[in-house]
Amino acid sequence: MSIKSNARGRAELSEPQTLGGIALDVLRADILQCRLRPNTRLRLEELRERYGMSISPLREALMRLESEGLVTLAENKGFRVSPVSPAHLTDLTETRIDIETLMLRRAVAAGDVAWEAEILGAFHRLSRQQKTDPAAPGEISRAWWREHRAFHASLSAACPSELLRAFRDQLFDQAERYVALSIGFTAKPRDDIGEHEGLMRAVLARDAEAACRLCESHIRQTTAKVLAATNALTAI
Repeated sequence: MSIKSNARGRAELSEPQTLGGIALDVLRADILQCRLRPNTRLRLEELRERYGMSISPLREALMRLESEGLVTLAENKGFRVSPVSPAHLTDLTETRIDIETLMLRRAVAAGDVAWEAEILGAFHRLSRQQKTDPAAPGEISRAWWREHRAFHASLSAACPSELLRAFRDQLFDQAERYVALSIGFTAKPRDDIGEHEGLMRAVLARDAEAACRLCESHIRQTTAKVLAATNALTAI
């Protein structure tokens, strides 16, 4: 089996033991990083050629991605990458803020020293990455993408609710697509490391109010940047 190098992304985050798991990781990565753009028709034969995999695990992966909201399936029309829109982004933003801040409050209340150490390590790894990939202009660095996910997950990892963690991961995935779409657009420069460091310090200080305020600001700034590219979103 062969997998093209540009299809790897979330596959680096896990070690799937089945062909279906591998297919899920590479398809999800290409969708989240918009190598498979919104509304793209996902024909099984074309995917088989793209990834060098058989149709069965690819179909299994597409069904899973449909349940996650990243793929749509229409009768007699097959699979497509889910569309994007300003209205969906706005809804996603408000829901993410509700879930992320709820989880932060619970994590701050329940977290231990091991949790604090993981946050510190995750921030250190993220701060050493460059956000854009010099070898692929207009694309997020795979290393930054991986460490950014890990950092944000670490902040709320001490939240005891598995259901909330699973829902949060799905919302984060949805948001990642919009971030990938906005990377190529000129916008006011952001201090990504400073924002993440401030959020980390508030969480480690067990200041839930400050952490939630900074989390909301961080998410809204990202949304504002993407909405500045509204013409691109509505044209997809």
